[in-house]
Amino acid sequence: MTDIISQKREMRRAMRAARLQHWQALPQTHRALIFGRPPRAILPLIEAAEVVGLYHAVPGEVPTQRYAMHLLDMGKMIALPWTPEHAGPMIFRLWTGSEETLERGSWGPQPHRAMPEVVPDALFMPLVAFDSALGRLGQGGGHYDGWCAAHPRTRRIGLAWTVQQADAVPTDAHDMPLDAVITEQQVLLPINERVLP
Repeated sequence: MTDIISQKREMRRAMRAARLQHWQALPQTHRALIFGRPPRAILPLIEAAEVVGLYHAVPGEVPTQRYAMHLLDMGKMIALPWTPEHAGPMIFRLWTGSEETLERGSWGPQPHRAMPEVVPDALFMPLVAFDSALGRLGQGGGHYDGWCAAHPRTRRIGLAWTVQQADAVPTDAHDMPLDAVITEQQVLLPINERVLP
């Protein structure tokens, strides 16, 4: 167990640095344009979803603003993570798409506490690292792990830059694989669902 913890810690350190360096090298206008709408290959995972979870990106993470606007145009309701404090459990609250309906949270902007709590049917998640088996390495706080374990039917889709792909992500028994990963260059699906070029 300790070995897995140390492997995850070291991978997080290296991948956070690579992610931020890649993000900083992109022109700001280019950053915002890359992830404009969910790729066609992802649509089967979100078509039936009434509520889609996103996140408010921090520097280095894949931006989600254009995804939010596109999903709202599709008639989806959008939800963002909400936590009462650093140690508190993560939930999702509806978000209108307006900055005015956000408040300052422990981890950055989050929906105002008056917004209704919801359970997304599909969830776009930030990644620190991923691998071709759709393993996910998150920030290490366990917020997404805990939420996904409590809501296993929600489709889990990772958003990342290609530089965040690892040969293999160290995993524990409780780590849940993703249903897909989207990068600026490709869409990774489970092997039995992949289409050869």
